[in-house]
Amino acid sequence: MPQINRSGLETLLQIGRRDPTIAYFLQDQLLTFPAYASAIYQSEIYLSVIGKDSGDINEAERLDKKRTHAHNAVIASLDALNQLCEKNGIPPVYDGTVSESRPFRVEIADAVLAYVHEVLEKRTR
Repeated sequence: MPQINRSGLETLLQIGRRDPTIAYFLQDQLLTFPAYASAIYQSEIYLSVIGKDSGDINEAERLDKKRTHAHNAVIASLDALNQLCEKNGIPPVYDGTVSESRPFRVEIADAVLAYVHEVLEKRTR
């Protein structure tokens, strides 16, 4: 199963520590990951609390579109990160196919959500 390649990402982060422009670029790209997780969470909580049948269909659709846009942003970010890796001769950040098509879209979502979970699990307490 494709996943986020920590060694490729760590190498990019090392480059970013030496170059502020790259550092800000990396931060922007990597912040799409938790934004996607948040969009999923918001949609799921709305549907759990309000329910599909009794809720405001416009709000449910808005949240679903927000989730889709966040997912597309993650896909674009992985593509940009992988291009930066290629330019610097390092392993890609994402080792699967970066595409908005199924099943790649689902694989990307799974890999990004697993990475976000891993970051949260390893956070400094």
